[in-house]
Amino acid sequence: MASRDNPEYSAVIVTKSGARYNITSIMTDVETAEEEGQVAQRVTVSFFNAPNGSAYLNEAIDVMDRMYLYANDGNSPKEVFRGFIWEIEYSSDLEKILSATCYDNLIFFQESEESKFFAKGQSTSQVTSSLCADWGVKQNYTYDSITHDKLTLQGTLSDIFLNDLLGEVKRQKGTRFVMRSREDIIDIAPVGQNDTVYTLHQNERVISTNSRVSMSGVITKIKIMGAADDGGASNTAAVVTGKTNEYGTLQKIRQKDSDKSLDAAKKEANTEISENGAPKKKFEVEAVDIPWIRKGDKVKIVAGDMNSDFIVLGVQRKIKSDSKKMTLTCEY
Repeated sequence: MASRDNPEYSAVIVTKSGARYNITSIMTDVETAEEEGQVAQRVTVSFFNAPNGSAYLNEAIDVMDRMYLYANDGNSPKEVFRGFIWEIEYSSDLEKILSATCYDNLIFFQESEESKFFAKGQSTSQVTSSLCADWGVKQNYTYDSITHDKLTLQGTLSDIFLNDLLGEVKRQKGTRFVMRSREDIIDIAPVGQNDTVYTLHQNERVISTNSRVSMSGVITKIKIMGAADDGGASNTAAVVTGKTNEYGTLQKIRQKDSDKSLDAAKKEANTEISENGAPKKKFEVEAVDIPWIRKGDKVKIVAGDMNSDFIVLGVQRKIKSDSKKMTLTCEY
């Protein structure tokens, strides 16, 4: 029976023709992943290749069919994933297992490229809304927004969102964001805005913890370069320095955009050093699964060398009938 310590998962496949298959009773395991640096959530569901009338399921389902995953912790089932079957693998050994790897609709942002111009004066939320509309999806935008100068956007659509648009807001405002799909709607929000903050205790849900601190990615000095002269040479417009005495000189070069003031460029450099000016400590926590925790959520962890609120950078789950575990990658 479903409970807080033993959540139950169920799954339904809806084909392009509208046929509906509840595969809950024949599922063998479920794996889910929301990874750092990736916008699309991945879910892999394995199940027996059961008879379907005169044929079998491997003949009835196909890529681009819809997969719906639900979880129940003792109340009623709630949807935790809605996506598309992206890959099907069939093993005709004695067990005859089908494995469907699925992604939510942000996979189209990861796999697509775009080239588009936006005139000066549009807000970030207006630009992202326009791009989402081009792909036929709605957005729920609650993150900070800035007014942009003219934009020439080109590249992978997910990179445009993460780096060119939301990344620029982060550089100016200094607030972190999460972009994720929920029931086919794209959420763009500040991290840590979940209504329920779950607490994971050492002797209750936590199985193990692991921490790692690294100097990789540390920036202690930024040199801001001005416009190049006719000979191609560029002068140093400003230098922003962080904790060079403590961590040494780890310098990056940033070119000042012609449409930005030097004060704005220095503010962005200070924000970058504030975020990356010291070694980062990341944590991994293996625990009994809580189906509702997602990337970008805030959690409280009291286990090992962890006793604070953390932001979830990534979530991986391995779900079997006798073992429901999640691994969270977190940082302060």
